Amino acid sequence: MKLPKKINPDNLIETIVEIRMNPICPPDLWAGMISMHVQQLGYVYIPAPQLSVRLDKDGKMALAVERGKDSTTYGIFVKKHIRFVMQGNSLSFNCDLGYYVGWNVYLKEITDVIYAIQKCGITKEFNRVQIRYISEYIDIDIIDQINGTICINSEVGPYRNQEIKLNRTEGNMKVFVSLVNKAKRKNAKGEERISSLFDVNVYENFGFTNSVKIVTNMLDKIHNMEKETFFGLLKKDFIQSLNPEY
Repeated sequence: MKLPKKINPDNLIETIVEIRMNPICPPDLWAGMISMHVQQLGYVYIPAPQLSVRLDKDGKMALAVERGKDSTTYGIFVKKHIRFVMQGNSLSFNCDLGYYVGWNVYLKEITDVIYAIQKCGITKEFNRVQIRYISEYIDIDIIDQINGTICINSEVGPYRNQEIKLNRTEGNMKVFVSLVNKAKRKNAKGEERISSLFDVNVYENFGFTNSVKIVTNMLDKIHNMEKETFFGLLKKDFIQSLNPEY
């Protein structure tokens, strides 16, 4: 399948990339160790001790107090439309809502940060990559735009305002899809609206490696799987309505 390089609008509300690592020093030291290196890349450090990053019920990235867990965050680093947080055993990246920088730019920023992490001695090895992209479609029945038929006892209508979860395994990759159809959600102003969510989550575990090239190749691989999954499930007519650029 020929995959679009870009769609407009992209409808993305979250673009989360996580990389698992094997730390070799106490996490309380991380922010100080890496600050100088990432400041040279244009990032600004925002202290945020004892906070964790998670997805809230609306699929948006949120911060919550969560002491004593691997998800504890030891600072947030922000650069224009990109930010990353350092947690107990991982790096988590995301783009600002309403502005996706594009995969090539995103991957370069992530790669630069990984090199900085290694250079300052926080970790040398990595063993998992994950990408989770969530798109929102206002006043659209996402089930109508999916290839195939989803029904119960030959009837779909009574069950349309539901969440459908799908998953599959592709080699070492795990692919999870969640479709939330015509749900009540609130926008940034608190106004209620009806919208659907298309959530694709892909991850792959591998043996510990200190090669940044291997990690970035893995990210490229699962990003391509995320795109194949997203566009592969959508009907051609709906893809055309998204103004694809090839």
